Amino acid sequence: MSNDKYRILCTRPVTDSLIAVAGERGIHIDVQEFIQIKPLLLPGLQEKIHDAVSKTMVFTSANAVQILSKNYLFNTVVPDAQIACIAGNTKQSVLETFPDCTILAEADYGNDLADAIIQRESTHEVSFFCGNQRRNELPGKLKAAGIIVNEYVIYENTPITVVITDDYDGILFFSPSAAKSFFSANSIHKNTVCFAIGTTTAVALKDYTSNKIIVSTGTSPESMVQTAIFYFNNINCYE
Repeated sequence: MSNDKYRILCTRPVTDSLIAVAGERGIHIDVQEFIQIKPLLLPGLQEKIHDAVSKTMVFTSANAVQILSKNYLFNTVVPDAQIACIAGNTKQSVLETFPDCTILAEADYGNDLADAIIQRESTHEVSFFCGNQRRNELPGKLKAAGIIVNEYVIYENTPITVVITDDYDGILFFSPSAAKSFFSANSIHKNTVCFAIGTTTAVALKDYTSNKIIVSTGTSPESMVQTAIFYFNNINCYE
């Protein structure tokens, strides 16, 4: 018989080890994706890829890192890569993909990452690899500061419509687009707690629900799961 006290829906894949850790703390995690990531192969970019990666590369998602490496660089190593990126899962993907890179700037959010790049004063041009639903704050702020932004949209977020028939104690949301996709076909019980990967996702959730929203302590899947574990194991502190 299961000893799980709480049930959580995770809207993107997480590792089996994270699911096991949660299970040990009385939390059962179901995984259901609400966004499909599809690479976009740009003929013009393939011809310019070596020039693009020779400039400071900017990443705000792990998807962009992985798709650039697999579909454009074919997993070849970029020597002396100069990179600015979001902390957490994106940075981890950067370090795995570009082991000899230099992290010039990092921050938890795109707006703050733009500030960190601008403050360096020595960065005058960047290659920004992103998806079709990227936010405007980072490229807009860089351009306003006089930095040339070469933007390459190398993947697209496609909503997956799934109707959820079970009630959950908590739901983990990793992006505004996942929240939009989920609530396009679902509503939630008034006591269901929403967990957001960051403040941007938390703000997006407020467009769809008045339920309690808890912001993760970090920007990685591990942080999200640990935030949920802490919440449900210390639920009286939040009442």
